[in-house]
Amino acid sequence: MTPTKVCFGFVVSATLFATSLTVAGSVDRTPRQAAVQKQGAAVLFYSEHQGSLREIEYNPVVFNHVVVNQGAGYSNVSGMFTAPVSGIYQFVFAAQLCRGNYNNVWGFMVRGERKMACHAQVSGGDTTLNTCYLMEELKKDDKVWMKQNPGSCAWASATSKTITFSGVLLASEGVSTLGAKYSPCSLPGVGNMNLGNSGLSAAFSSVAVTLLCCLLSFTSYY
Repeated sequence: MTPTKVCFGFVVSATLFATSLTVAGSVDRTPRQAAVQKQGAAVLFYSEHQGSLREIEYNPVVFNHVVVNQGAGYSNVSGMFTAPVSGIYQFVFAAQLCRGNYNNVWGFMVRGERKMACHAQVSGGDTTLNTCYLMEELKKDDKVWMKQNPGSCAWASATSKTITFSGVLLASEGVSTLGAKYSPCSLPGVGNMNLGNSGLSAAFSSVAVTLLCCLLSFTSYY
């Protein structure tokens, strides 16, 4: 293959690559992504219930001590998390089981409907920490809380912190909040496709360099 053909192939490929970055850059500046970036792409909370939950129904369970509440989604008055933005969330519930024969059932409640039952049972003097997870797509203002069925029993103290409820926004309307390092399509020197003006300038500079190299090789060949 002559240098002319090789040069032409390099230039076309580099130009298409830079054009794709331009399109990606414009997509990244859509309003929904700008909103995610404006709020720091972080909605998360971690709360604790200090005291026992003994044998009666709690709907919702109120986790009265809030450790983290970025995005102000969780209320330690109502015990409910209200989604500040639409997206995919993950929630975690943990409870230390009381000793004795209890039929422990807690439920993840989403918009008033139980989406998952968290069941655990021990007998006699045994106890264990039971942990359950839920991943759910929510609309803005959807509410999530924990419900305890009658007959369940869990315990915690100010020091043990063994009854907890937490959640985190994983993706907001299709925009991942996990960061560029998790992108499977990252390219060396480019990162993921969230490019600003400097990134686009670098992309087009690479096209110019490629063209110059090809021209030099073309001149030396003849």
